[in-house]
Amino acid sequence: MSVRDGEGAIISNDSADRQFGSHSGLAIVLPHVFKSFRREPALALTVAYLLVALAGIYYDYAYYQKGFGIPILSLAQIGDYLVAGLQQPVAIALMLLTFPLCWLMDKINARSRRRQAVQRDALRAVPDPSRWQAWRLRWLEWHLRQMWGLYIAYLLFVFVYGWVFVGVYARYQVNVVKRGEGAQVTARLNGVAGDLRPSTGGTWTWLGAISNYVFVYDAVAGQATVMPVNAIASLQPLPRARSPVPLAPKP
Repeated sequence: MSVRDGEGAIISNDSADRQFGSHSGLAIVLPHVFKSFRREPALALTVAYLLVALAGIYYDYAYYQKGFGIPILSLAQIGDYLVAGLQQPVAIALMLLTFPLCWLMDKINARSRRRQAVQRDALRAVPDPSRWQAWRLRWLEWHLRQMWGLYIAYLLFVFVYGWVFVGVYARYQVNVVKRGEGAQVTARLNGVAGDLRPSTGGTWTWLGAISNYVFVYDAVAGQATVMPVNAIASLQPLPRARSPVPLAPKP
């Protein structure tokens, strides 16, 4: 059985096997990716920028919008997502873990494809194959030369993995704030003499900030507040309460 190459020319089974002989999708595509990065270093920086921005988008959405009901996607600018990714190195680390996991998936897939190649060779050796064997042989020969589905699966895995695990980390941070373990701050607005206090009379818990807004949280009321940066005169962090250190007994 013959197949056609990328230019439409007919090639034999032996030539096709040599051309598509690697059962590892990463072994086929990574040399081309690295060659492109060496030829265009700006492309590597762009990909890194997109990964950091993606981690920032995932984290901001899970932390602000899902955790505290703040419509962060409407308030943030594009640069805010890159800053969010850089401010959360754990989120970037979780995103980068997708690459060794993709490598592991590729190893498992390559092992499965090698078994299928053995089945294909065995079917080729059958002198008078049945209709089922002929159909199976045609499917194996087509499947073993298709890698696009594997590449799409890797891309989907990067997005889904990043969404799930960065979201888990963001929910952990939300729970830390809601337990009252976040940093406490006082806020003073322009033209106002005293500090701005929550309606419950407590203190603000610091959530974060973007280019045009600052986010604080009233842990007693369970309510987040969005403050425009231009309206804030000052933000003062409060010292964390420390347990008293017992004095050493005098001799």
